[in-house]
Amino acid sequence: MRRLNRSGADPAMLVLRGVCHELRPPMTTLTALLDALGRQPAGPRRDQLAQLAAEHAAHAREVLDQAAAAAQGLTGPEDRVMPLHRVLPAVTAVVPGERLSVAVTPQAARCAVRPRHLRQVLINLLINADRYAPPGSTIRLTGRTAWNRLHLTVADQGRLTADLARALHRTAPPPDEKGLGVWITRHLVAAQGGTLRARQIAPRGMAIELSLPRRVR
Repeated sequence: MRRLNRSGADPAMLVLRGVCHELRPPMTTLTALLDALGRQPAGPRRDQLAQLAAEHAAHAREVLDQAAAAAQGLTGPEDRVMPLHRVLPAVTAVVPGERLSVAVTPQAARCAVRPRHLRQVLINLLINADRYAPPGSTIRLTGRTAWNRLHLTVADQGRLTADLARALHRTAPPPDEKGLGVWITRHLVAAQGGTLRARQIAPRGMAIELSLPRRVR
């Protein structure tokens, strides 16, 4: 007989659902990168595509390693810190370049972050923005530091829906795929001592704001 957690969910099924959800973005992006790599002649751009493909393959492997550890009741492999600017290329590859605007201050770019978790968080947020914002509209990823915090924001021209607001405050995982990414993202952020909130932007648009403790390498 399977043991359920406090929310009434089967822990093994939660792990499986989480893995399936988190593997989709890196595998989709990896497929697109490999396709572009096959059509790109030798040169600096091909080398850049190859590096991005390797990073997404490594991220997918880390998700699987983390899930395997969770299934065995272990903590998983150590996630060593690195500066934010080294995480951003793989993250921003999940959204078409012509649609994405990135503005990160030099201080924020140098902040030390946990790459595996932060990649998952930012990929989830950018994929959601790309999926739900009006077609052709701009998605903005910004980063800054204030006091002892690193602030990252994903903003688009969509709207703050009741479903999203509920997902940000849900205590138990959703029964289906709807809101699962937000639920996973919120727990990954909380595990790093961070907070996640959404707000409407005047006159149009919405932003999801991520705040993390600022680490010094």
